[in-house]
Amino acid sequence: MTQEDLFSFYHRWRAGDLTDANMAWRFFLYAYQCERPKTIYPSLDPSLLDHFQFKKVKGKALYCLRQWLQGSWPLVLVDRILTPYEVLAYQARGERPVTMLIDNLLSPVLHRRNALDFFCHDLEHGYMFFSNQELYEMQKKFFSRILESLKTDLWNDCLSDKSKRSDFYYLISDMNTHEAHYKAFLGHLIPKNDFAKFEKLFL
Repeated sequence: MTQEDLFSFYHRWRAGDLTDANMAWRFFLYAYQCERPKTIYPSLDPSLLDHFQFKKVKGKALYCLRQWLQGSWPLVLVDRILTPYEVLAYQARGERPVTMLIDNLLSPVLHRRNALDFFCHDLEHGYMFFSNQELYEMQKKFFSRILESLKTDLWNDCLSDKSKRSDFYYLISDMNTHEAHYKAFLGHLIPKNDFAKFEKLFL
């Protein structure tokens, strides 16, 4: 696949002629090949996921991509880095965004090595969000309640502190886990005598 092919697929996706999952698959193949130029694919069919060894790509990311291509998990492809609040809104709806950055593929992206690493990291979050139905329902409810609570002054003290604000952003956009972990994280984020105010997030 060439860069010209990728941009052709991208324009089709932007026009609505290509699904998110199919565009994500093509981006993944191209980005992986950019990182490892000697890679030769026997085909470009998604069945490649079942027998081709994508070195250094975690199994959770590949599993998530497979589920997406099969239409089993509601991931959403985006072509820019979202704000933490945008990620929160997706998760409150029961969706998980996956970021595709088609320019400067080999350049670092925030805390990640490059665009492929950032993309795969999002897929790993997708796995943690969707792979267990009970955890999925819990997370969706939790994020929905956080989104609703932002209409109140519940988080004012937290958001006024630069360090705590950064942790809050991490909580709402980069943390897919179980309820006990969310409670423990909040326990470090807010004063213990204020924790009762946040209990409704878990009811």
